[in-house]
Amino acid sequence: MNTVTSAATPQRSRSTTPPLATVVKALALLDSLADATEPVRVSSLARAMGTSRAEIHRQLVTLEAAGWMEQLPDGAYRLTLRPAHLGHAALRQAGIGERTAPLLERAARQAGEVVSIAVHDTDTARVVQRADPGRSLHATLLLGDRLSLTSSASGRLLAALCPQDVVGPLRERGVALPDDDAVGLINGTRWATSTDDDEDGIAALAVPLCRHGDEVVAALSVHGPRERITTADALAVLRPTAREVEQLLRLDTDGALGLYG
Repeated sequence: MNTVTSAATPQRSRSTTPPLATVVKALALLDSLADATEPVRVSSLARAMGTSRAEIHRQLVTLEAAGWMEQLPDGAYRLTLRPAHLGHAALRQAGIGERTAPLLERAARQAGEVVSIAVHDTDTARVVQRADPGRSLHATLLLGDRLSLTSSASGRLLAALCPQDVVGPLRERGVALPDDDAVGLINGTRWATSTDDDEDGIAALAVPLCRHGDEVVAALSVHGPRERITTADALAVLRPTAREVEQLLRLDTDGALGLYG
């Protein structure tokens, strides 16, 4: 996810300055590690990244020296808490977390379920903020979770409504996206539901968060057991909350939110 500090400068730098390949590879490795549920070994990472063990080891040693990784006594590696600090700092600098947290907490209490904000992140949607109603929940949705663009409510909504300059490259790379019928329906209703709820009993419904008119920058969703999530109830909570969040986004006049990645 790119955090944009200027509307023009980042685009100019991307077009004239080539990226450092070593940094891009290291960041890709961090992305892979973020998806792991337990410490990982060099050999597993090498297979996942499609590169040599020696190269992965050099990257891990570099990240460890920089404080991003730590090696366990058994030789496996895991992330330190520095990435979490960076993520919170990004939200703080963007003003998202501080300004919208009370709104999400109120919405979660009203819905009685988890409420979250997700943004487009490469080939998925990623949860960047969440709130729960303060009681034990069957549904689990964690900060930083990646969501499918074809089955999750937030992912489907973003894939259907995000700008063509975002969708086009995804389609060219062969990334799975909602079909034309689903896109048409989501564009018409301006909300989306998850499609995999029959499998795990969890349902979600998402509405867009817009800035500068119809520019969709994120998805606001409610997430919980299928028997408790109804379209009418979810929309009754999400739509008023979305309008309040959007008002905060409009107060950001320098483009610093940069929610699309």
